[in-house]
This record gives sequence, C-alpha cells and structure tokens, in this order.
Amino acid sequence: MSPAPAVPPTPARDVHASLPRVDRHKPKCGPARPSNVSRRRAYVLIGVHVLIGLHFLHWAVTGKSVSPVEPSEAMQTVELGRINAGFLLFTALIAGTLVFGRWFCGWACHIVALQDLCAWLLGRIGLKPRPVRSRLLVLAPWLVAGQMFAWPIVQHWLFPAEKTLPRVADWQLEVMSTDLWATFPKWIMAPMSVLVVGFLIVWWLGAKGFCTHGCPYGAFFAVADRFSPMRIKVTPSCDACGHCTTVCTSNVRVHEEVAKHGRIVDPGCMKCLDCVSVCPKEALHYGIGKPAFFATSQQRVQARSDFTWPEEIAVALVAFVATQWTFRGAWFGEGVPFLLSVATGVITAVFVLLVWRLVRRRDVTFQHTVLKEGGRLTHTGRWGGALLVGWLLFTAHTFVAQRLKDAAIAEFRALAAPGASAVAPAALQSVLATTERAHAWDLVDDPVVGEMRALLLRRLGRHADAEAAFLAVLDARGGFSYAESDLILASYFMDPARRRYDEAERLIDAVLARMPDHSQAREMKKFLVQRRK
Repeated sequence: MSPAPAVPPTPARDVHASLPRVDRHKPKCGPARPSNVSRRRAYVLIGVHVLIGLHFLHWAVTGKSVSPVEPSEAMQTVELGRINAGFLLFTALIAGTLVFGRWFCGWACHIVALQDLCAWLLGRIGLKPRPVRSRLLVLAPWLVAGQMFAWPIVQHWLFPAEKTLPRVADWQLEVMSTDLWATFPKWIMAPMSVLVVGFLIVWWLGAKGFCTHGCPYGAFFAVADRFSPMRIKVTPSCDACGHCTTVCTSNVRVHEEVAKHGRIVDPGCMKCLDCVSVCPKEALHYGIGKPAFFATSQQRVQARSDFTWPEEIAVALVAFVATQWTFRGAWFGEGVPFLLSVATGVITAVFVLLVWRLVRRRDVTFQHTVLKEGGRLTHTGRWGGALLVGWLLFTAHTFVAQRLKDAAIAEFRALAAPGASAVAPAALQSVLATTERAHAWDLVDDPVVGEMRALLLRRLGRHADAEAAFLAVLDARGGFSYAESDLILASYFMDPARRRYDEAERLIDAVLARMPDHSQAREMKKFLVQRRK
C-alpha cells in the first residue's frame, strides 16, 4: 500500500498583517437588532449642543455670560486661582461618576457627539472602522491629564521662583466671562479639530478613538468609574450570543466581561445602554453591583493588542515626540491647541508603524483596505504609501521648525536675562541669524519668531525692516507678546510723515490696559495728545 501523499503545511498566518487586527468576535443567532436607545441618546446630545448655542447667543447679545462650561477651564483654577464654571462642572462630574459610573461621556460630551456623528456618516458610505488596541497608547490620557493639571503643581514645587501658583485659600469665584471664546480654537484650528478629532481619528483608530487615546478628562472619569457601585450586570438567562459586543460603540468586549465578572468592569464603558437594549434574552440591566476596583478588562489583555512590544514602545515614543515637541503650539495661521496636537501625535505614531509594516511585511491591511499583498503594494497601497510618506515628511519639517523656534526663543531671552551685560552688535547679529533661520524654515510665518525678529532689527537700527516685520505680526495675530513691540510700532506711526495717530493710540492703550502704570506708555500717551492739538 503506497503512502498517502504528503500534505504541504499550512503557512503560519501573520497575526500582525492587519491594523487593527481582525476581530475574532462573531455574534451568534444572526445579526443584532438596532438599538432603541441610540436615537434617544442622539436627541440628548443634540439638546446639549442647543444649550451650547444658547450660551454663546446669550454672550453675543449681552456681552457677558457664564464662563465656558468645559472641564478644560479647570486649568485656570489651578494656575490662576479662578473658580470658574468649568471647574465646578468637572468637580460635579467626577463626584457623579463615583456614584453612577461613566455616564457623562456617553450622554452629554460634545466630543463624543462629534465622534458618534462621524462614525454614523462613515457607516453611511460603507466604512465601519475597527478600534486600534494598544497597551501603551491607552496611557496617553493620563499623560495629557498630568501635563494639564499636575505638571504646573510639580513645577511650582520644584521651581517656585519660576512657576508661581495661587494658594487654595486665595482662590476666588469667577463664573462670569466677557470673552467666552478666549480659550477655544479660532477660525482655522476649530474646523481642523473637527476634522482630526472627529472624522480622521474615528476613521483610522476606531469609534471613540479620541476618548481612548487622548481625552484627559476621561482619565479622571475612568478612575472614578472603578469605584462606582452602578454597573451593567448580567442575569443567568444570558446565552453569550455576543449581540451586546456587536453594538457597543465604546469598544467593550461586553459578552466576555459579563461572562467572566458578571458585570462590565471596563472603565471605557460609557453607560450608553445600547448593549442592554439589543439583548435578545433581556439578560443585561443597569443596576447596583460590585465596584470594579482592579478587575482586568477583557480588551486590555495582551492577546487583544495590535502591536508587538517593540512596536508598542516605538509608537508610544513617536506619539509623545509628535505631540509635545512637534505639533503643540506649531503655527499654521493659528497655534495648534494641545488636545489637537495629542490627536495628531497619536495618528502620526500609527502612521509611522504602518509605513514600517509596509516595508517589512508581505501583507498589510489598514482598517478594511489592503495596502500590500503577497509582497507587492496594491494600487491603493501605492497611493496610501505616498500620502503616508508625505505626512511623515511634513511632520519632520514641523519638528525641525519647532526646534529652530525654541533655539531662537532661548537665545533671545538670554539677551534680556537678569544680570546680562550690554549686548554687542555682533551678539545681536548672531541671535538675529538664529531667528532668521527659524523664520525661513516656517511654512507659515510664526508671529512669535516674527516679533523677536522685528525687535532685533529695531535694535540693530534697521527701522524699515523692523516696521515691516511688526506689521506682519500685527496682521497675523492682532497683537504682540511684548509691550515694547506695541510702543515701538506706535512710535513709527507717530512719525510726522505718517500721522497714523489713531493706530498709535490703540497700541498705546493696549499696553495701558495690561499695565496701567507703564511709565513709557503714559508718557507716549501725553505726547500723542499734544501732537494732535
């Protein structure tokens, strides 16, 4: 009897060929029915935005209203001693989460509303992104929260002469504001925030991508949720069909959590109640249960991660550098806000890994798109690879621009440091050269660099160039960082050959509004009044 022909071994499947990895969860008993809670939650979130609109309308009509009802405003309480509406809201929400669990994120957060809307719109065109899971990127909200709320306190402890904070006893209640938009992104960065924090991070990192990888307030709510006695629980009638996991937009492995713990312990659960709504056995309910404390969430186990440990470390480092030292504060017509830089940094880190996999692996899929198959780039992979490389080159350029800007600021500040001797023209020329390099490297002229350049040109006696530089900064930002800049430009406007007295007066008044006792500004004001007679 002849031996059976040898069967060639099945090649080992590359578990990291897809980013995110293919979800092994498949619901039993057919597809899950639509949630009847999601519509009610959408109405609530729409109502939240109506209230936000009414808030801004009240400010626009009266010129004064309640300060922004936004958790980020709590930073002003820590750094400036202002107990504002944002601080009161944040405190109340943490207390509420300790009792009821993490409900605010799912039912009242405007960022969650934006992400849910974007996920719904993407679904309408056939895109249903899977969540990217990382063991280190989930720590990003903690780092961001530490940077915003803890780092100023640490700086005060370590360098009290450089970083002063008001004592808690000196905090004052200030819940009214005359400039409601002062701390929010403006006309360029606001739509950029919608695009990046909404569409792009949801499309590329999955639903609730910013909540998972960037939201600092979610870090506080996640801890408070651990202590909450209110949980989504399961009854014995559950048959592990998995419909609950299918409809969960918070990326919780609901059927596995309730099977292991009898309740959801994942602090990412936002109590949307979609899982409760679709359970065919009505086995899930929201009620009193044992707090989670240190229970391990099923999506946090190692087998769920999309990255190897070397990749995890590389992605975390790139995300940190791209956030803190590349995009934060970069100027593109407006400064990039911190939270937008966080979202951009996380996306950039995933892109770096994606390019690495395109180089190293035979098969690569990103979300549902095949970029490389059998060692060859697909048509989409070629276009996608070109766009990825273009983004990374832009990121590298921005990183260099930020380092040149920091070097220029350091040298400029050294000129005015306490105890600094008279500055020789050669030293001024050296600092100007550093500033010119930073100015030339920018894609969009940074007004901080431009103002330093203008001041240096003035000190070197190049008045025509200095005036042009001051005007460019004023046009870009509408104001100056240094009172000296306002007064120098005012002196140019007061020249008898120009007679631009109204503009000069506005600049002088801007200085006096900030520093009423500024002697030079007061003298210039008197001189201007006399010249106008």
